Amino acid sequence: MISHRLLTHDTIIELLPNINTEQNLLFYSYLTQRMDKAQYVGQFMNSQLTAVLAYYSELSFPAFSFFRVEGRDIFLPELVAFTRETIQLDESAVCGTILCQRDLELFQSFGLIKGIPQRFLTMKHQDESKLLEAHIAKKINENEYSKVIDFLHSGEMRFFTRSELENYPFLGIKEGEDFIAVGGYHFYDSQLVELGNIVTRLDYRGRGLAKRLTSELTHLGKKRSPDVYLGVLANNVPAVRLYEGLGYQTTMELYIVNFTLSTTKI
Repeated sequence: MISHRLLTHDTIIELLPNINTEQNLLFYSYLTQRMDKAQYVGQFMNSQLTAVLAYYSELSFPAFSFFRVEGRDIFLPELVAFTRETIQLDESAVCGTILCQRDLELFQSFGLIKGIPQRFLTMKHQDESKLLEAHIAKKINENEYSKVIDFLHSGEMRFFTRSELENYPFLGIKEGEDFIAVGGYHFYDSQLVELGNIVTRLDYRGRGLAKRLTSELTHLGKKRSPDVYLGVLANNVPAVRLYEGLGYQTTMELYIVNFTLSTTKI
């Protein structure tokens, strides 16, 4: 018998030891650093958890993370329908998530994917000897938040949230009073650190600022956790090569996708 319900805090905590962090980095972040601001819809088969669709409302679009329990059957149409009704999201809303190949094929099989999936690499830092000893960035202070937010929005940082800026260290490089490069973190705790929101102003690109800034952020992240990650679109070859040159290696190949919670086809 299939059933669905919002997961309790205790159930979420019980899930944590069973999560392979490296393979489920996004979902792990929902269970930890996004726990207080996310909702978790669980699907159960004969009282056993089979899958979770987690919803996060702090981004500029409805953001989700999908997790399946290995070795158990999943009934995606029913999970999608229950989630839509529970969070009261319009059937036509375009949502976003990151999926592995197998889960992408599952979503595609029910006609949920909108547009073309983008290949996305999760990279983990492995070689500290390749980092630069750069000290040109300064920690951003509260008085500079509005400028930084405008700068990141102009750089089309889709996954940036103000709470990241308020709760995690962000570094900036200035020319006079203007920011020319900014970077920070999506997640920042003792279990894992994920760099993010790294952007250089268009007219200052090609000068090595991103390389220096990424080095400084990685050094700082290593003080917080031994496991430091970042994500990059696979077709951004210059950025991939830059990160590889700093000691990052690809650990997962995933897909950024847009999808709907519509069950019309189903």
